[in-house]
Amino acid sequence: MDKQALWYVGGQWVHPDEAVISINDVAVLRGYSAFEALRTYNRRPFHLDKHLTRLYRSAELIELEVPWSRESLAAIIREVIERNTYKHAAIRILVTGGESEDSILPTRKPTLAVLITALGERDMERFAQGYKLITTRLQRTEPDAKTTNYLVAIRALKEAARRNASDALYVDEQGHVLEATRSNFFIFRGDTLITPGAGVLKGITRNVVLDLAMERFPIEERPILLDELALADEAFITSSSKEIMPVVQIDELKIGKGLPGRRTYELEQRFIEMIEQGDF
Repeated sequence: MDKQALWYVGGQWVHPDEAVISINDVAVLRGYSAFEALRTYNRRPFHLDKHLTRLYRSAELIELEVPWSRESLAAIIREVIERNTYKHAAIRILVTGGESEDSILPTRKPTLAVLITALGERDMERFAQGYKLITTRLQRTEPDAKTTNYLVAIRALKEAARRNASDALYVDEQGHVLEATRSNFFIFRGDTLITPGAGVLKGITRNVVLDLAMERFPIEERPILLDELALADEAFITSSSKEIMPVVQIDELKIGKGLPGRRTYELEQRFIEMIEQGDF
């Protein structure tokens, strides 16, 4: 972490080692807070307005009032970008629940924090290797809301690390494969692109990839059965930081030939072209 970065926390501009949130904030005591994560390309935020829409939606779902307007939040985010020198960056927007007098119900105004960290250039060598994932039966609450309650995700990621995997895929009680801990999941069966449309947090990058794919591939937004993974020719995940990342193995199952597929590569090239043209 760059200790010289400038973050916006509670109305103050601070370096990371100066950032403070009250121990009495229910974000700390109870994990009650909403957040959003986005990135920049060449100092320009990727679909900022859509990320703000999702932040307000997440807060609404958990009944957390956001006392800042979209315009003021956007202005703070742009100032965070301007005050730092990163070409590419990851930005996290946190709206805490606020301080509490009884350690459970918030009684004071939420705290706003906007954090920024540098991102490197696109790692095409990692793309060429692809990811190994595991499946987990751990279940989340409120998957449509992006909150800081990552209890299930952290447990799933610890298990993935123990099994030398990069991430974990949630599988629900009906045997439907949903999404990874911080990314959306897709498979190709032939030329048909399939991704879950319910029970997941619909990522901004997910939706962009669907738009890019619409011109080229048939698309089905529907449940993916766990047994269906054996029939997949290709698989990949999407997120703001990972963009499009091929998945070559899930548990002990190799996907397709165990290598990134040509359709996934084509979508990646379309995504890169969109970024290079600034079409976002």
